[in-house]
Amino acid sequence: MFVAMAMAVIGMKLVSVLTVRKGVVKGVDYGATGEVKKVDVSRMRERLDAGCIVLLSNLGHSSAGEVLNCNTYEVATACALAIGADKLICIIDGQILDDNERLIRFLTIQEAEMLIDKRAKQNKIASNCLKDVRKEDLKSSHNNTNGAVHCHQNAKVSGKRRNVTFQNGVGFDNGNGLWTGEQSFSIGGHDRRGRLNGYLSELAAAAFVCRAGVKRVHLLDGTIDGVLSLELFTRDGMGTMVASDLYEGTRMARVEDFSSIRQIMQPLEESGILVLRTDQELLEALDSFIVVERDGQIIACAALFPFFEEKCGEVAAIAVSPDCRGQGQGYKLLDYIEKKASSLGLEMLFLLTTRTADWFVRRGFSECSIESIPEKRRKMINLSRKSKYYTKELLPDSSGITVDRAVL
Repeated sequence: MFVAMAMAVIGMKLVSVLTVRKGVVKGVDYGATGEVKKVDVSRMRERLDAGCIVLLSNLGHSSAGEVLNCNTYEVATACALAIGADKLICIIDGQILDDNERLIRFLTIQEAEMLIDKRAKQNKIASNCLKDVRKEDLKSSHNNTNGAVHCHQNAKVSGKRRNVTFQNGVGFDNGNGLWTGEQSFSIGGHDRRGRLNGYLSELAAAAFVCRAGVKRVHLLDGTIDGVLSLELFTRDGMGTMVASDLYEGTRMARVEDFSSIRQIMQPLEESGILVLRTDQELLEALDSFIVVERDGQIIACAALFPFFEEKCGEVAAIAVSPDCRGQGQGYKLLDYIEKKASSLGLEMLFLLTTRTADWFVRRGFSECSIESIPEKRRKMINLSRKSKYYTKELLPDSSGITVDRAVL
């Protein structure tokens, strides 16, 4: 696995980077600032194949022998694309937070682009810069075997196909399309207003390189001690991941998920929050279970039992792995269940609960009488649990989720 990291290393024998002088942009002379023109891919691959760690400096050399200072994001991104890296890890000075000041752990490219659009509207400078980019069209990609970085990559940005010339890692329009000179704003650059605009530039760089072929980008808070080790050697990591491949997805359960589902549900069954099911009962109901899978591991589950004649469905067995609680997985599962139920033509959801009523009430469920539960289900209720009953009306389906009714 190839991993590129955005960091500057000086004073060691490093793989060389060929640069060109940035020059004067909109009246601003960037002096000894350079833009990445070529990286020595063959030498990098030779050292990687030998089991070495390749270090890259942010200092590059021009064809005239000048030493030029490059943006570390541009160096890392150019190299990541040139060698076909699986991951790009960027160290920033804070966290990517949502509107409730909670860490955003995972974003698909589409979700990242939606967040970029949202934050760009809240930041006038960023909005103007992104408008400049969107005037361009996106062209096809190629990397020379000699390491020249001429990356023109087909991609869709925010749902619209655009043509953005990509020559220096994270530069647009030959490196100038996202610069405003005096305002010091650049996608993938060190924007001094990073925290104020929600690290918009870093998010935009991450989304762009994912579109250009890097599968995952990790944005880590460098103010946390040992953040890189924690990211690399723990399952959920420490930062925000933008991914083009499947990292976390919701799907129907399979037989091989049985042991993981049992492991997640067991503590909640023992505490009385969930109804106790035997292994046989769980296996028989497995086709109705939905799971959230992260990096090949099941981290949450729930079940939807439809009653087609009554046009309603039961929500049951919502459970999240202890080390993943508080990350919104329960919300995602319930949202998916609601869309799935609507796609089946169901008009209402119901549930039985003893300990989690408030959580469901906050998500639109209202307490009801046992008579609101389908008769077939009422006959199976264990009245000694003294469960409370809740229902929620569903909106007509507009999700586009395709469901095979045969599996239910």
